[in-house]
Amino acid sequence: MIIRFCRFLSKGIDVSNVNSGIKEFADCIRQSRRLAVLTGAGMSTASGIPDFRSVDGFYSDQRNANVFEIDAFERDPSFYYAFARRFYPLVIQAQPNPAHRILADWEQRGCDVEIATQNIDDLHQRAGSKKVYPIHGAMETSSCRRCGHRCKTRLLETQIMDGKIPRCTCSGVYKPDITFFGEALPEDAWMTSVAAMKQAELVLVLGTSLVVYPAASLPLHRNPTAKMVIVNRDETPMDDEADWVFRQDISEVLSSVDAVMK
Repeated sequence: MIIRFCRFLSKGIDVSNVNSGIKEFADCIRQSRRLAVLTGAGMSTASGIPDFRSVDGFYSDQRNANVFEIDAFERDPSFYYAFARRFYPLVIQAQPNPAHRILADWEQRGCDVEIATQNIDDLHQRAGSKKVYPIHGAMETSSCRRCGHRCKTRLLETQIMDGKIPRCTCSGVYKPDITFFGEALPEDAWMTSVAAMKQAELVLVLGTSLVVYPAASLPLHRNPTAKMVIVNRDETPMDDEADWVFRQDISEVLSSVDAVMK
């Protein structure tokens, strides 16, 4: 398989072909005891979960523009749950793709891999990764806005798919435990992610446009001596700071790197 290599950037490395780029990437992983990974929606598109910000993403439909605004949810949760009827089945039916499995395999082979993910699915965990920090929360559970009762979101599935707003026994509205715009990030997940970036020898940025803050600032916390690789189909604001940038499918890039490592 041939990967279309974008370019090497600003670190004094001049490589003229794709295979050399893959080999350098693989060598860097071999030499790194600790990897910090930031994943975004592009990580899960191969699993059937559309992203949000591409031309064909959810936000391309203006009706979805305010779906994840906490003020909008508090005013009228039916707007979010109308969206959830389309989105939730995609999440629960999705399966880990090769990129998820490769990261988990590297961990099982002895590499210390810590993953900060912007994704609200649990595909990293289901692939076998142990150190996963969901900085935007997770759709797996939901909490009552009135009494705080937490339950598995799957227990609310019938109500959601029937077009109802899921409610607690106290009559409060359940909200999925994902971070809406206007809410604070989960503190534990955030602080652990920052620490992972600071301690890593190699930082991988996979499938994120790096425009949603504060998540997009995570790579800025990396150790000054750490290498950084970005794999994303579109440009990101941090491309010029990266050691390597790949404009290709994440699974294809990681599969090629993994083949060199084996």
